Amino acid sequence: MPQISVIVPVYNVEKYLNQCVKSILAQSFPDFELLLVNDASTDNSLKIAQEYRFDQRVKVLDKPHGGLGDTRNYGVRRATGKYLLFIDSDDWVEEEMFHDLFFLAEAYRADLVVFNYVRENLEAMEHRACRLPVNYPEFGPDIRRRMVEELVGPDADGGPWRKAEMVGCVCRRMFLRSWYTQNGISFGNEQKIMLEDLPVSLEAHCASERLLIVGGTYYHYRYNPNSLSTRYRPRKMEMLTGCFRTVKKILESFGLYERYEQRHLAWFLRSAAHSALVNCFSPRNPARFRGRYREVKGILKNPILRRAAKSDYLSHGAKSDRAVLRLIRTRCTPLIYLFYRVYALLLLRDEKRK
Repeated sequence: MPQISVIVPVYNVEKYLNQCVKSILAQSFPDFELLLVNDASTDNSLKIAQEYRFDQRVKVLDKPHGGLGDTRNYGVRRATGKYLLFIDSDDWVEEEMFHDLFFLAEAYRADLVVFNYVRENLEAMEHRACRLPVNYPEFGPDIRRRMVEELVGPDADGGPWRKAEMVGCVCRRMFLRSWYTQNGISFGNEQKIMLEDLPVSLEAHCASERLLIVGGTYYHYRYNPNSLSTRYRPRKMEMLTGCFRTVKKILESFGLYERYEQRHLAWFLRSAAHSALVNCFSPRNPARFRGRYREVKGILKNPILRRAAKSDYLSHGAKSDRAVLRLIRTRCTPLIYLFYRVYALLLLRDEKRK
């Protein structure tokens, strides 16, 4: 049995897959299996993956298209290692990653290890280490509670965690496989919920009894700065509402929802509604004024958003949070439409300058 199972979902990534796989096979720690799980790619990704079968640690699995979450679940069911790592096929990792994570996990007998990453904006030639605001290493119930809080929603008054990025990303975590499967952790359907990593990470932290956070920046995340101009997500509010409800069910199952309800509603206001309203004004949105106006109006009718707008949790928080809260509370569709139309134009201008 290998010590680590590495699951890499593969879908139309012929431009990036070689770099990802080579960084994994170059690890100083050799005792792992690499599961390249092809999700019905339509380019040369499967052919590229099969070229690595010369290495006995590589398993190429081919499956019908099901999306990222389904592909990760497929890999987990076929993994045999003591620990699980998820690596996205357009990213790459440091040579000492597996070595350091394995021996740290063994030393602390951890069921869950969290580490840091480097955000790679290759277009701008920018490389930035993204670290959690903790004293490394952190271990035990206090940091577990803090991580659960941050995954559920923001602090009312901001603080150092406000600048922490991708806190819920599974690619910055290593899981004890037996513990992961015993707790029934799995990814949801990305056609129904957005941010499918978040519920998985939250459930893992709620279930964890031996959480370890280490300071190494082992993972290189390929960042696309032009998200607004290159992507429009239909049904974004609906899918973020699905994420909200999934998180709520997880918290309820651990008896934590009453404690964190206001934080969770604040997340919905800041991360769901705000993001969905910006999405309406993406240049890739095929709708024109009437369609976008209906979309804004539909978002404002969301019953969870109305509950979130009644909460005073963010009323003394950061200036931007207070502004969004006041704006949503007006329930004035023309005003909110105008604000986000202008806001999106400013974001696009800033993107073009980068």
